[in-house]
Amino acid sequence: MLRSRTVARKQIYPKIGRMDNFKHFSLMYLNDWYWWDKPFSERISSSDKDDSLDAFHSAAKYYKVTRNFEDDGNEKRLQAALDLVLSVGGPLTEDNVCQQVSALADAFERRYGKNAVSAASKFLWLRHRSPVVIFDSRAVAWLRANNYKVPHGSGYHEYRRQWLAAYADNEERIRVACSGLPSVKDYTMASEWTSDEVAAIAGSRWFQERVFDKYLWFNAASR
Repeated sequence: MLRSRTVARKQIYPKIGRMDNFKHFSLMYLNDWYWWDKPFSERISSSDKDDSLDAFHSAAKYYKVTRNFEDDGNEKRLQAALDLVLSVGGPLTEDNVCQQVSALADAFERRYGKNAVSAASKFLWLRHRSPVVIFDSRAVAWLRANNYKVPHGSGYHEYRRQWLAAYADNEERIRVACSGLPSVKDYTMASEWTSDEVAAIAGSRWFQERVFDKYLWFNAASR
């Protein structure tokens, strides 16, 4: 009897395979941008220091990086990390983005004892968006599994180079998928935005790169 129930459960919950439908991921990220990243981005940069810190703390929890910042009891939770992020001035460019992400990761290590390159890239993305590419272990796993060479122990620069190569291989499909978002906006959290507003956001390079992140993270987890 136990065996039959186990078999039935496997039939009800099959293993999810690879999904190449960028329309799905574009709609997913439009909802995420509306509900999560847009408020994080605006509030972290707010002149209201309490609201900025509250948003930073929420973003750290959402992106699962709070473990990198142990509280020593001498400051408000994550205040030093926020100060380090805010100290990185713009603009970030193709010429300096890798250095800036790596420098922030090094600053985190000096303050908290951990070289949190993933956290550095995520917070700098929320502040500056493209050309920052978010460093994530799931993306690394997908890249390696699909013959984009990210050597073990390599730094942010090589990861970003391989990520951009993979993005370029999928860029046209992502662009086409995102171009359809204005026509389905009423089915999203962004339903009150105009079609022109959605088109402007969905046509942005930074938005389309984040759609690719969603694709990488989902498909790495489904392997």
